[in-house]
Amino acid sequence: MALKHTILAFLSRQSLSGYDVAKEFAEGFGSCFWKASQQQVYAELTKLEQQGKVAYEAIPQPGRLDKKIYSITEQGQQELLDWLTKPCEPSAIREDLGVMGLAGHLVSPQVVIREIERRRQLHLETLQQVKKLDEHFAKHLDSLELKDLYMHLIIRRGIRYQEEWVAWCDEALGAIAQAVKQ
Repeated sequence: MALKHTILAFLSRQSLSGYDVAKEFAEGFGSCFWKASQQQVYAELTKLEQQGKVAYEAIPQPGRLDKKIYSITEQGQQELLDWLTKPCEPSAIREDLGVMGLAGHLVSPQVVIREIERRRQLHLETLQQVKKLDEHFAKHLDSLELKDLYMHLIIRRGIRYQEEWVAWCDEALGAIAQAVKQ
């Protein structure tokens, strides 16, 4: 998956400003499965616009730059459809904490414990944020349109991912505490 596919997917649901797309990655649905900075989003929107995959309507704003509201074009929708119909492979796990586990024996257990505790807290905070994203969908599960059911299911995947991280941190902290006692 590329950043362009995620942006095109957002725009397939509704027209958005660049700011709104970036906000989706920071705290919205996109935060469940992809990270992108505001600069990356704007650069990708510019490329997609140059390729004819998105178009924008400029909305005048007194005393400020025009606000650009982006929409997916037919060409962009075809790009997204082509991508959607191809099988996708699971992503490789790229995790700094995993590498820390390889060399953790070189530092005090407190260094590793401190990092796992920090990560646990980050995952707990993200879990609450992702659960909040699902509140509307979960309350209206019986009447969701298919496109919203898909969003609910992906958000549920994000919830489980964060819950698993918290559970692993708890397990790791308990195992290290037990080992340090011995």
